[in-house]
Amino acid sequence: MSDTNIIYGIHTCIAELKSSSSILLKLYISSQSSSKNILLIKDLASKSNIEIESITKDKLSLLCQSSKHQGVAIEIKKSLKQQQFTLDKYLQTTDNPMILIIDNVQDPHNLGACIRSANASGVSLIVKRKTGSVGLTSTVQKVASGGTKNINILESNSISEIIKKLKMYNISVFGTSDSAKDSIFKKRAIDRGFALIVGAEGNGVRPSIMKICDYVVNIPIHGNVECLNLSVATGICLYQLRENLKNSLD
Repeated sequence: MSDTNIIYGIHTCIAELKSSSSILLKLYISSQSSSKNILLIKDLASKSNIEIESITKDKLSLLCQSSKHQGVAIEIKKSLKQQQFTLDKYLQTTDNPMILIIDNVQDPHNLGACIRSANASGVSLIVKRKTGSVGLTSTVQKVASGGTKNINILESNSISEIIKKLKMYNISVFGTSDSAKDSIFKKRAIDRGFALIVGAEGNGVRPSIMKICDYVVNIPIHGNVECLNLSVATGICLYQLRENLKNSLD
């Protein structure tokens, strides 16, 4: 597996250039782009002594495997910190952890939007299934709009084992299902931290995972739509659980 990746999009690249969590190898700029944001990105890259290469718009689209790059892309290498992450160390050193577990989400736009919501709500760890779901592609990075910065992302096929370990550390585990009887808005005491599990739209969280959750919750629907978009639902649940955690600690 390559230890480099291509990210693209103006906001994603600016966030990456302002962060120190990755090694930046090269900045690619479309030769047809000269907007104020592109000039800012070039200036940030120059100050950090990052190699800059000007290429055609078509070549940039080929590099990003998308035409929605906004004229800019960065080749990055994972930092040593990201490569050395261990779950036990995280759980032992993080106060009141907020964790999002993403099970079998295959749409890159849904995954990117969920990561963005997780970052905004204060989540410090995202666990995602490695197979049967989309990887951390350049499209995911762009939709996340810098949401992967300053957040640990663990890819694993042992989701059930991870949940069992979380319980050993007294982390409350919440599964989500449209058919659940309990509302996410019910007040619950959260002793130390929480993990929220979400699944793909349609299939949802796998039954084998649902069985080992402490709680299975839903978001009440008061209109005539069947359900909410995955990232919207994820954001609502995360903010509500964050509030429950805050109230439990006060």
